[in-house]
Amino acid sequence: MKEFKGRGIIGGRVQGKALVTAHPLNLTSGLSKPLNLFNRLAGVYYDRHHELYKQDLFDRILVFPQTIGSTFTGMVVLETIRRGRAPKAIIVQSADPLLASGLILAEVWLPRKVPFLEIPEPDLFNLIRTGDLVEVDGDAGVVKILG
Repeated sequence: MKEFKGRGIIGGRVQGKALVTAHPLNLTSGLSKPLNLFNRLAGVYYDRHHELYKQDLFDRILVFPQTIGSTFTGMVVLETIRRGRAPKAIIVQSADPLLASGLILAEVWLPRKVPFLEIPEPDLFNLIRTGDLVEVDGDAGVVKILG
């Protein structure tokens, strides 16, 4: 079992299957397409220029380096959480306040938690693979690859 220590931004403990990309995500572009906006259950990533195109983020441990794109990221993430279609947890190499804002607002307003961790480990994407069973502890800032 491999373990990473980083910074827990939103607490909580979950286990789930990883969905991993080594490429930054534009969550505003990928989650605010008409297929998501008009389907109240959708949480599918529809940025056709990205390797996660048409991947459902729901109930996954989403692992990626950082967000790119719009200042609206936090609100798009908040809406995905409100609809009950968000990832179980989010792990990034470099956290930004726009993404964190949506996760913090979800915890305060809804109240629903999506653990959010920053793990600056350079080999993160070589060690966690899509489909791996991962345990996330946002309170301790620890990620474990279980298998």
